[in-house]
Amino acid sequence: MPASTTDIAIIGGGILGCAIADRLSATPGLSVTVIERHGLGEQTTSHAAALLTRARPNPAMARLVGETFDTIESLSDDSGSALPLRKVGSLHVAESDDGLDQLTATAHHALNQNLTHAWIDVTEAMARAPWLNVSAAAPALWFPGDGYIDPYQLCQAYAARARRRGARFLLGTTVTDICRNGHRVDGLQLSTGDRLNTDQVIDAAGPWSVALASAIDVPLAMGAVRSHYWITAKDERVYRDGPITILPDSRSYARPEVGGLLFGLRDRQAVFADPGALPDHLGGFAFDTDSDGQAALLEGAPELARQCPLIESTPLAHYVSNISSYTPDGRPLLGALPGLEGFMAATGCSGAGIGLSGGIARLIAELALGQSPFVDASLFRPDRFGPVNPFDPAFQHRCALARADKRTG
Repeated sequence: MPASTTDIAIIGGGILGCAIADRLSATPGLSVTVIERHGLGEQTTSHAAALLTRARPNPAMARLVGETFDTIESLSDDSGSALPLRKVGSLHVAESDDGLDQLTATAHHALNQNLTHAWIDVTEAMARAPWLNVSAAAPALWFPGDGYIDPYQLCQAYAARARRRGARFLLGTTVTDICRNGHRVDGLQLSTGDRLNTDQVIDAAGPWSVALASAIDVPLAMGAVRSHYWITAKDERVYRDGPITILPDSRSYARPEVGGLLFGLRDRQAVFADPGALPDHLGGFAFDTDSDGQAALLEGAPELARQCPLIESTPLAHYVSNISSYTPDGRPLLGALPGLEGFMAATGCSGAGIGLSGGIARLIAELALGQSPFVDASLFRPDRFGPVNPFDPAFQHRCALARADKRTG
């Protein structure tokens, strides 16, 4: 059978695969190949809300996000054209005791991470986001450096620079088998009939990573969990340059989108899919539970509407549902697994793949090249949960609860 060779093969042409290819392609003489069965960024990447919020409970996660901001700047400099980063800031508002605790914790993390932030009064908060309706006593926390970006354009920018540096992209090509020789992975079998020999395979296939890795007896501890949001019709109260708004009282977030308000609600019920039965393409895919999101909307909207009455007075124009790869602790799966050479995981971003992309790319590149990692890589070890069965509905339910409990952006 025909065979070709590459130093590093990356499975998946979404935001992580392209970001990793971009980072690795900066190494002179290193051959990098990305295999994607569709087009770049067409699946989970293009459906992301793409919030770029810097303050994180974990300092290592904050550094990953910071690296993404730096990478976006360098991509703009290299291409001579600024990427569409909407640096509109983020506004965190709470009225309940629990919500205030969340804001206080976020401010503490920001202080420890040297992030510019400020407590502002309600008048200023509502001037930035006129659709808000909160009491005069409600505290608000302001982060001027946060923002959001078009995830598809960012993915394409990563890929474009990787191509300029010599990375190869095999589109419309499926990995049919990961070739394992004893304790080492040494190649990929492709749908073209070719074998791609390689020293290192990086599994960046998003929710399909679980099934791919299971073919070589690697149980990746993550679930295929629903992530969804709604977009209202245009409304004059939604400023084009309005901020991201985090509302921990209703476990929701919002930002401007095409003149309307994009808002997301955390599922109170666990909604997930069997990672072994995902279709090749997510176009038209719907979850078995609450397939149109109406149950989640009916459950979560009344609480959100108290602070955002706009969602009751303005028609909903769009509903977007997709899969996020969640781990039980909300941290990604990054790096090699003990006892298996030539294989690394780069997945399980738990709804933060866009914001973490640049940092994940740097960390994976450093690990793949045998360099000292810029953050503590042990926090993201793929085997940190011990023996798991990722196809067990009970484990998938556990992963879905990690999203339900999420209170930040």
